[in-house]
Amino acid sequence: MTVDAVALAEQTFNITLRQVRADEWRSVTGCPFCGDGGKGARSDRFRVFTDGKPRYWCRQCDRQGFFDDAQPLTEAEKLEARLRAIEARQAEHERRLTVLEQMHSCTAHLHYHRALYHNEAAYEYWRCEGMTERSIDLYQLGYCSRCPTDHDGRASYTIPVQSNGKLWNIRHRLIGGDQGDKYRPHMAGLPNILFNADYLRLEFPYIIITEGEKKSIIAAQIGLPNVGIMGKTGFDTAWVGRFAQFETVYVALDPDATEQAFEIAALFERRGRVVFLPGKLDDLVKLGMTEADVLSFLMVAAPV
Repeated sequence: MTVDAVALAEQTFNITLRQVRADEWRSVTGCPFCGDGGKGARSDRFRVFTDGKPRYWCRQCDRQGFFDDAQPLTEAEKLEARLRAIEARQAEHERRLTVLEQMHSCTAHLHYHRALYHNEAAYEYWRCEGMTERSIDLYQLGYCSRCPTDHDGRASYTIPVQSNGKLWNIRHRLIGGDQGDKYRPHMAGLPNILFNADYLRLEFPYIIITEGEKKSIIAAQIGLPNVGIMGKTGFDTAWVGRFAQFETVYVALDPDATEQAFEIAALFERRGRVVFLPGKLDDLVKLGMTEADVLSFLMVAAPV
């Protein structure tokens, strides 16, 4: 599919596409047929594939076809899609309120934290991950002998996600889980939340966006103000306004997430910078990297 054909797809369906890989594009403005699935501008369910005969597919409503056969949406169809999107967002909002209320009153993370001190191997795991005793206590890192998210009853290491004095989630790192299924939320239906979000309420000239809770903890541990996103595609564009007070926003994702790092940094326009580290931040710190070392990489970060 040529650039002109991409433009045609955007005009046909009134969407905005972003390239995912050489032969795949995603809509950042939702599906033109079913709305956005309740995920707002972050929806990536509608995909355009350019290998062979250009085609489209929505993972939410399963609408699919070839662009040779595609017809522009009528105004009535556009209106119907917008109404479905509004209804979906409202239903999702009400559902998330219910689960968040449960999480705010949850105390399971305290039990998992206490269990850590009765399991020497589990405590040593966090130490081997580079966590100091202070960080283990400060972030109430824990161990769950029978993870509630796993039907097989495997154990998990736990990371509470807390902000503004409230518990928003407990991230379970399943022991023996596959790479794509390793981290699980404590409950289904919880919203995407920034880790270490309290840093957004403090006064710093800059802040770093890291990938994952462990890296965020390690960065804070060596004195770097930061927030962590849950995966390289886990940044919600609705959060941009929360970074307004920072002169510079550095994006320091894993080495395999350069494209996503530039996408996030671009959201902050001239304030955005992409940091190129020679490895994963937590691994580098375990190897001896200091705050001063990281700051030297910030100084040569790439502007958008």
